Amino acid sequence: MFCTKCGSQLNEGSAFCPRCGARVAPVVEQVGAVVGQSPATGEVSPKSRLATSLLAWFLGFLGVHRFYTGKIGTGVIMLILGVAAALCWIGGFLGVLDENRAEPIFGLWLIAGVLYFAVWVWMVIDFIMAVTGNFKDSQGKIIRKW
Repeated sequence: MFCTKCGSQLNEGSAFCPRCGARVAPVVEQVGAVVGQSPATGEVSPKSRLATSLLAWFLGFLGVHRFYTGKIGTGVIMLILGVAAALCWIGGFLGVLDENRAEPIFGLWLIAGVLYFAVWVWMVIDFIMAVTGNFKDSQGKIIRKW
């Protein structure tokens, strides 16, 4: 451990630097950084990291992994965006069935693409967070257990 002010080496558990007298971060603040514990609560979620990761990868565009971890509000938002993207995409094809229209409705495809891209980016970020063990459940506990 080194002093952030002068760079001299510190003894474990030191509150002040012996060389410059600068205050060192208390040991209590560093305990939450132990692998497997959430810095905020010191607890690990009982949810499965493997299940969260797989749900995020395969059904993430519907927000299923967020429902699993108890994040119902954001799960509903992902579900609405995913379903809206699918309906717009299908609606683009249904434009061909209209007797007055000879081609698909490209505007709906554009909306579907934008919505699905937004959900996809969100899903990939959640997947990476879950795989690396940094995804939190609804109670703020980190999901670490495979």
